[in-house]
Amino acid sequence: MRTIRLWPLLATALFLTGCSSAWKLLEGVTGEKDVVLPGKRESVLSPGDSTTAPSEASSEPIVIPTAETNSSWAQPGGQATNSFGNLSAGATLSRAWAASAGEGTSSEGRIVASPIIVGGTAYVLDSRSNVTAIRTSGGGQAWRVSLVPEGKSTRAFGGGLASDGQRIYATSVFGEALALDASTGAVLWRKKLGAPVRAAPTVSDGTIYFTGSSNEVFALRASDGGELWKYQGTGGQATIASSPSPAVAQGFVVIPTTAGEIIAFTATDGLEAWSDALTSSDPAASATNIGSVAGRPVIEGNQVIAISNAGRMAAFALNNGERQWTRDISGSQTPWVAGDHVFVIVNGKTIMALSRRTGAVRWSKELPGKVWAGPVLGGGRLLAVSSDGQLASISAQTGEVLNTTKVSDAFFIAPVIANGTVYLLSDDAELIALR
Repeated sequence: MRTIRLWPLLATALFLTGCSSAWKLLEGVTGEKDVVLPGKRESVLSPGDSTTAPSEASSEPIVIPTAETNSSWAQPGGQATNSFGNLSAGATLSRAWAASAGEGTSSEGRIVASPIIVGGTAYVLDSRSNVTAIRTSGGGQAWRVSLVPEGKSTRAFGGGLASDGQRIYATSVFGEALALDASTGAVLWRKKLGAPVRAAPTVSDGTIYFTGSSNEVFALRASDGGELWKYQGTGGQATIASSPSPAVAQGFVVIPTTAGEIIAFTATDGLEAWSDALTSSDPAASATNIGSVAGRPVIEGNQVIAISNAGRMAAFALNNGERQWTRDISGSQTPWVAGDHVFVIVNGKTIMALSRRTGAVRWSKELPGKVWAGPVLGGGRLLAVSSDGQLASISAQTGEVLNTTKVSDAFFIAPVIANGTVYLLSDDAELIALR
């Protein structure tokens, strides 16, 4: 059923800048059950234990779709829906090359945006707002361009990249959106927005969609940056260092907000179709949870799946917002949808498989190490990376960790896959290609 929007009153849009990663803020934070909302709901976390959950419907096998090769990873979530199924990737992965992609995380900035892969080139936004183009054939640098306006300090971070195959579209914390020539990095147009942008864009059917720091929603023409429509949002709660992007499909654009909501708009004119809160109105819960939707919403068919940091994961009908199921779990990572199942990392330390139809938990496993980002599904197995530099391969059928490999010092960005190659962006801005 469609629900009433619950904008938090007297809240301000505060972007936390005092830690070295989004997930370090989340270590030890668990969702708390409080206000009962409409829809099917069942707690999956045992009291006092955020890493265990009962398995349900265990007699039904988890069937993984046949792997398909994607030629590009053109959007922060792979494509405009933020859903990609099972992608081709080798059964064993070895380092093909590694290349510097700019400035890594430091006290002056952090890497928060996913790399994109288009036309044989990887594009990376670093912690100092530089965009670097790297050839995927061997890791050679094609070009590097700064997004920092003249006279501005580079001590700011945020934004992200997306592409339509010909141009690279960038959003920046300096309150601008830009289009770059994919081959040369030349600035084709530059649009001043009047508000900082820390979220990544999504481009679809000639339009770029993204959110501002106070939950404004922008829709710009990809050809020249002209404004098609704008939604004036309301400042939300404190948020974590992340770069979530909208999901776009079937004439709808679904926006994640720092207020813990998702809002669906009609893509052509920006009319609000429906909205739902994934955050608690309990002040006690709000004090211990950062309520933003830091992961990307996912569209698969007529279903939207989203998770917030304040103890809510839910599925909705895309066309009318009817809630299909709800789970009392928290997370800052984007759920990965494949076939009839959803795979998600909860509180940075537990990976779960849920039924897309009912939200039933098929399995739940605690991951070794510190805090994890991902997963993506490549070659029939789940891949995730950790804050202590590990790459884990996980069985999609059982959740068993098949192997872990030390690859770098730290990862906070989920892997991306294109043409059978797995790309990892480390916290020190090294792009690593595995084949």
